[in-house]
Amino acid sequence: MKSSLPQALGCLLVILILECSMASSLLWSQVSQDDPVEVLEPIEVTATRSPRFVQNIPNAVTRIEKGDIQTGQPTLTLDESLSILPGLFFQNPYNFAQDLRISIRGFGTRSPFGVRGIKILVDDIPQTLPDGISQLDTIDPGIIDHIEILRGPSASLYGNASGGVVSIMTESGPNTPFEIESKVVTGSFGLLKTQLKLGGRTSVSDYRVFGSRLELNGYREHNVTENLLFQTKINWKAKSGSDTQLTVQKFHSPRADDPGGLTAFQAAVNPRQAHPRNVLFDAGEEVDQEMLGWRWRKPVGAQQDLTFTAHLIHRDFSNRLPFVSGGQVEFERWAPGGALKYINNHSLLSRSNRWITGVEFLYQNDDRQRFDNNSGVRGVETLNQQETVDSLGVYVRDEMVLSDYWELVAGARYDRIHYRVDDAFFVDGDQSGDQTLNQGSGTLGALYHLAPKHRIYLNGSTVFETPTTTELINNPSGTGGFNPNLKAQISYSLELGLKGNPGVEYELALFYIRTRDEITPFELAAFPGRTFFRNSGTSERKGVEAWLRWRLHKNWKGAVSYTYSDFEFKEFIVGGINFDGNRIPGVPVHRVAGQLEYRHLQGWFGSLQAEHVGQFYVNNENTAENSAYTNVRLKLGMEKQWGPVRSSLFLGINNLLDENYNANTRINAAGGRYFEPAPPLNWFAGINLSWSPSFQ
Repeated sequence: MKSSLPQALGCLLVILILECSMASSLLWSQVSQDDPVEVLEPIEVTATRSPRFVQNIPNAVTRIEKGDIQTGQPTLTLDESLSILPGLFFQNPYNFAQDLRISIRGFGTRSPFGVRGIKILVDDIPQTLPDGISQLDTIDPGIIDHIEILRGPSASLYGNASGGVVSIMTESGPNTPFEIESKVVTGSFGLLKTQLKLGGRTSVSDYRVFGSRLELNGYREHNVTENLLFQTKINWKAKSGSDTQLTVQKFHSPRADDPGGLTAFQAAVNPRQAHPRNVLFDAGEEVDQEMLGWRWRKPVGAQQDLTFTAHLIHRDFSNRLPFVSGGQVEFERWAPGGALKYINNHSLLSRSNRWITGVEFLYQNDDRQRFDNNSGVRGVETLNQQETVDSLGVYVRDEMVLSDYWELVAGARYDRIHYRVDDAFFVDGDQSGDQTLNQGSGTLGALYHLAPKHRIYLNGSTVFETPTTTELINNPSGTGGFNPNLKAQISYSLELGLKGNPGVEYELALFYIRTRDEITPFELAAFPGRTFFRNSGTSERKGVEAWLRWRLHKNWKGAVSYTYSDFEFKEFIVGGINFDGNRIPGVPVHRVAGQLEYRHLQGWFGSLQAEHVGQFYVNNENTAENSAYTNVRLKLGMEKQWGPVRSSLFLGINNLLDENYNANTRINAAGGRYFEPAPPLNWFAGINLSWSPSFQ
């Protein structure tokens, strides 16, 4: 399954020609009808630590708006609105016990659950812990205002585990004194999601209250999910010019079953089945989490700003894995953190210059126990230890305008991360210990204005990724403490890009990433479903990402993306087996996505979204692969307003082509249990009602 870069570029060229031809023909048809063409407005993002227009950032950055995230969507997982983007690959939207898997340019592919290697922020509050793991189960798309995605290594900005950045901003209060909104979505396989939003705004403050409940039986056996989410967000401005944001969140998931991975034969014979061991051991999890976040911003001069954020996350977690010895896990987590950021906009040599500096502190304390899993019943204790991680990061970034045509960005960061485990289970001896990592990171980028609406850029950057506590304590030796053989991985990246917005927004990025000590997952037959990790020597990632988005008429807009990923192990030998030259599993070489949307002035709307994922390997040996597939989603709906009431009805069909494919793959799974089949053709429908006196 080897694909050459020339083939990829050829495929990309064809796509670009087709899209440009389509765009030109639609443009001509609209102009010939004397109907004005709508030009996409410049897009501003803050994922680079300060407000900047996308066109003036020497990185691949994209922003997705509320309408694309919520309108006509079931709002279950982030992939509903983000899978159209290049460079991102999503798996596992249907197994809530394992969480949605996100990879950006290959960062995150090793994750058996949660997100690895990618920095996740919500309302400027980091959801990524100091050890590098992020949980997405408390992020509900139904409350998201917009999402910014920064593709590529960003350690100079965010430190550990920032091979990419996903920055999410939830809704603030409406632009009305009061508004209340409810939404109900139902669908195949017992889907029922209800949500309620209310909010209001005064001259100095606004608030948003959100609650949702999800019930889902799931397509496969042993796949039931239930959860509740509550969030309150308050903003207010002081006479001094400062603004404060307070966020309170509660998440409760009493049940999330895990049907487990299947062999290729099992998936072909009966894709709805759960793995027998997962049923026998009642595999699944329960979660309770509370989060408190606070952000304070104040201008401290005509062109200077100071921002302080603080947060506290508390999480109670328990799960059951499909084996006896240590097959039940329980931990209580406390994770506070704080950050201070200073921005100074000034002139340097008669040119505008922006200087950003900051310091971040994160702390994580996990009180963890393991017990035997006797067919779903808790057995004797096999592990009891306290794991703490603290990280301190200091960064500086300068954004310089050198001339009318040239801009330069330079950044550096220093991180210190300390791990400690205190063993309280002495049957196998005292496994207490600690590790400390000191790491510097940097970036240098240049951007050139080819024309008023066209830019070309080049940047180089580094990123490091430490093992998470879960990866470190999953010791193949079977003892407690840390795995002494697992090290951090270090990556060096070079990216060349072209972007513009001459009526049609476009982006083309070519990148090269070399990684040392890549962390890769594997399983042992004695512990099916439990993932261990090791370093793989050296790997290389070469890729091409292309993105087109246009609005040629007030009723029509479209987007298309293409991703080429040539990711290989360069030096990797385990147990005498040489994997040099093998592809890194879990990432398709080719992925194409497109979307066409229609909205009529009378309220009718619809969209057709398609994603084609090429085949990819699921093990290091490259002897097992996941077949290529195409997933198509159709949405139709109608919005109307009657006085103070606004309503929306929508209907959608997932997997419109009724294709047999796998929604998730478990990399290097023992016994060939790589595959988690996706549902066949299925439907969802919903109604949205909102009321506000100001609608009249």
